[in-house]
Amino acid sequence: MLLFILVLSAAVGITSADTGGYTVGPCPPEEELKKLGDTVDMSGADRTLTFWEFPLSFKVAYILGYLAAFISLFKLAPIILGQIRSLSKNVTQKKIICYVLRKPGCTPSEISRNLKISLGSIRYQIKALKAEEELTLTKEGKFTRVFQNSNVFTNNDKTIISHLKGSTRKQILLNILENPEITNQEISEKLNLDKSTTHWHIKKLREDNIIFSEVEGKFTKYFVNPSVEPELLKWLKI
Repeated sequence: MLLFILVLSAAVGITSADTGGYTVGPCPPEEELKKLGDTVDMSGADRTLTFWEFPLSFKVAYILGYLAAFISLFKLAPIILGQIRSLSKNVTQKKIICYVLRKPGCTPSEISRNLKISLGSIRYQIKALKAEEELTLTKEGKFTRVFQNSNVFTNNDKTIISHLKGSTRKQILLNILENPEITNQEISEKLNLDKSTTHWHIKKLREDNIIFSEVEGKFTKYFVNPSVEPELLKWLKI
């Protein structure tokens, strides 16, 4: 407070010279100058004074003003840095949310790769957004998939989207949709897959009730579960 008073007095107060008959102060308005006439010398400065030629009180106030500004800046530095970090964090989170809205079911690695942000930062921000209930996560084997935390997605939606993220599994589902009663061997031949690979994907789809099977003689035929078919068709179009 003392520093503020000293700086304020230096800025608005009138400083008198230690010697001589001059008073230094703000220039009066033009109307008052006209009234004063020749009593005010407006011919300009006789010479330029150096800082050290000013009165001591002026020099002290000037120096204290700079010190007060420096101390204030030093105290404000953590706040300013905090605001910068907060702004950066908000920008990153907005980018993540926008990406998840466009690509529901994406993984942290996919977000990191496409937004060109380090995976560690993406994981940290996703964790923060999950805690704030902005995002929700699901596990699919070794993958963590990210969704908007809203009523937009049912559990079936999330399961289907997760399966459709894999191109091979998506092709298998398309073949089963287009050719009900298709067999493992027929799928393998159409997609040029090993039977073991086809069997593994079909097993995952059956576990989540996306498809079901019927045995006819020595053949096992596959069908899309009617209860999830509307959602499957919806997400296949996107």
